[in-house]
Amino acid sequence: MHGNKKERAPKQAPQPAETVKQQENAAVPESKPQDVSAPKTLPEKEEAPSVNDGTEDNGAAGAAESAKDIAAEDAAVKSVASKADTAAEGEKHEENEKPEKSEQEGKAENAEKAQEPGTGGSPSPAAESRAPSKPSEPSKPSEPSNLLEPSAREKLRAALSRLGWKKWAAIAAVFAVLLGAGLFLAFGTTHVIERSDRDAKENIYMVVKPGTTASEISDHLTRLGVIDSRLRFWWLMKLQGDAQKFKTGTYAFAPHMDEQAVLDKLVLGDTTVVRFTIPEGFGIKEIAKRLADEGLVDEQEFLAEAKDFAPYDYMKKRPNERYAAEGYLFPDTYEIHSEVTPEAIMKMMAEDFDTRLTPELRQQAAAKNLSIHDLVTLASLVEKEARYDEDRPIIAQVFFKRLQMGMPLQSDTTLQYLMAGPKEDVSIEDTKIDSPYNTYQHMGLPPGPIASPGMKSILAVLNPASTDYLYFVADRQGHNHYSQTYDEHLAIVEQVR
Repeated sequence: MHGNKKERAPKQAPQPAETVKQQENAAVPESKPQDVSAPKTLPEKEEAPSVNDGTEDNGAAGAAESAKDIAAEDAAVKSVASKADTAAEGEKHEENEKPEKSEQEGKAENAEKAQEPGTGGSPSPAAESRAPSKPSEPSKPSEPSNLLEPSAREKLRAALSRLGWKKWAAIAAVFAVLLGAGLFLAFGTTHVIERSDRDAKENIYMVVKPGTTASEISDHLTRLGVIDSRLRFWWLMKLQGDAQKFKTGTYAFAPHMDEQAVLDKLVLGDTTVVRFTIPEGFGIKEIAKRLADEGLVDEQEFLAEAKDFAPYDYMKKRPNERYAAEGYLFPDTYEIHSEVTPEAIMKMMAEDFDTRLTPELRQQAAAKNLSIHDLVTLASLVEKEARYDEDRPIIAQVFFKRLQMGMPLQSDTTLQYLMAGPKEDVSIEDTKIDSPYNTYQHMGLPPGPIASPGMKSILAVLNPASTDYLYFVADRQGHNHYSQTYDEHLAIVEQVR
């Protein structure tokens, strides 16, 4: 079919009218088996000679030429249909060219036939009258060509049909992971910090300062354990338009609250009076963590402030001392009615200590040649060594006797102060730590207090027991056992440890 054209018979001279009529009668039956659409337009086109010059011969010749045109178009349709069948077998590109060539051949042949002389070598008037009605015909052969073009949906179907079950399983797995991750972020829980060992019913405080953003509030509430889902709380704020409606102040919350209840409290400005408790024996690090866990301060800001916080002369920072405020933040229960800051909290706690250290107690310390700094330092060792009240005066007496003898204090609590966390039993290696706080390596008191002593420990230092003990060791229950010699001490250690 590539480039081949049908051979046309040579042009002949005009034939008599009877011969033309016979040809016309012979051409009409041949068109019956063709496409139904062609004969329907044929009678209208045969009336076209009414606009000619009235010669019967020219009309007959035009009708004959019209029959030939129709036959040629029918042949072109058949050719395109046969090519469509071939394209369904996979030869799409080749057949897309063939209908175009067939269409061009038909047009060229029709044009040549239209130029055949009717009378005197000029185009037939019948052909000229048919020309305006022909443009609608060429669209018919192009329809099968459009059907060969696959739609986007068919292409998608073909691509999906080529995917094997393994690829489908992989796609399903990825989709499931993404869906699960999205649901977890939207409605799942997030990491909640472990707060200090306080009662779960105690309040969790959070301070909202001017300029605090909604995102910062969400993060803070999640870290404190007030809410379980930061994202869920954030979306509630955005959907309800409450992100800019929070009131400043100090709020009291409970663990694992409903996000909507927390949001309502912040919008209504349901602030509270701050109340917190610092137990005896807490050091600066533990106080900072407790207050941070309760949402009152930033832990690192508190530690930085404590390094040089010394509103009283006896709190002046000594060489090698870690925190000037260590030991002077009196352990007690406090309430804050004003703005909460690290400095405000330390000032309140230091004032409490200064008030409790009455003039009488200061005179007793002076009578023992103890400065307030030494009194608090020694009381902090007693506080950390004694779990029970009856042990405090005895331990204070052991420390006094060792100091008088020039014997190292060898308190494990000073080693614990240097460690990141508490350790049940210190090792021989621990006693070799290079630090002024190591009372195994350095004589006398450490550079400063190692914790905040309570009044019982302070009073125990001012009123020690009267014994001859030089050694003590605590059992697993916290009770201390005393001895006068080192050999007795080792024997007791074997028994209680």
